[in-house]
Amino acid sequence: MNRAVLVGLIVAIVIAVGAGIWIWQSGQGIGASSAPNGELDASEPAPAVPEVKDGEKTLGEANAPVTIVEYFSLGCPHCRHFHEDILPKLKTEYIDTGKVRLVFRDFPLDGVSYGAALVTRCMNDLAYFPMVDTLFAQQDTWHVENGVNQIKTIVKTAGLDDAAVDACLNNQANKDQIKASQDEAANKFKVNSTPTFFINDRVLAGVSQYEAFKATIDGALAGAK
Repeated sequence: MNRAVLVGLIVAIVIAVGAGIWIWQSGQGIGASSAPNGELDASEPAPAVPEVKDGEKTLGEANAPVTIVEYFSLGCPHCRHFHEDILPKLKTEYIDTGKVRLVFRDFPLDGVSYGAALVTRCMNDLAYFPMVDTLFAQQDTWHVENGVNQIKTIVKTAGLDDAAVDACLNNQANKDQIKASQDEAANKFKVNSTPTFFINDRVLAGVSQYEAFKATIDGALAGAK
């Protein structure tokens, strides 16, 4: 084999190996385009996109490019984690800056949480969000057997006496509203755990770290441009 042929074979081998490495890297996402922080985004395509209804409890601007609908249970420890540890950061970075609107929807997982949800429905908009925060903060106190009595004690700070709480717990219109919302969530949107978040046309079931939640929002913002 002459020297020219040998050199040509070596060059061909180098090119082939280089091409193979490039293809492997592309398959691993190296050098490929992706959404912001896409490697942290654990969301999936939503089976349907919830529509925001009149009278819902929301934070943020109605015309924000990203709408997050949260299904939560007041007795859920993971929901408490979101509201105490993640929501304050989300509010500062996205809600207060007009990028995100957050919609609160009850999805109570047990009877005591259902009672707590009914009580919050008796609050006006100014008192609703502080009461949700209070119930999450005191979750260990009232989320127990026969916890309604503890709930009554807690909500007295909002000016509701026992008679008012009993009226909330027996408000049929609020009962029907929660049931209809929960049935829609389970049947149409396939919600089966809390917290579950619909972020525009994506769904994220549960969240443990702010960075993962942020990645899904940033992807939604990029898609909304």
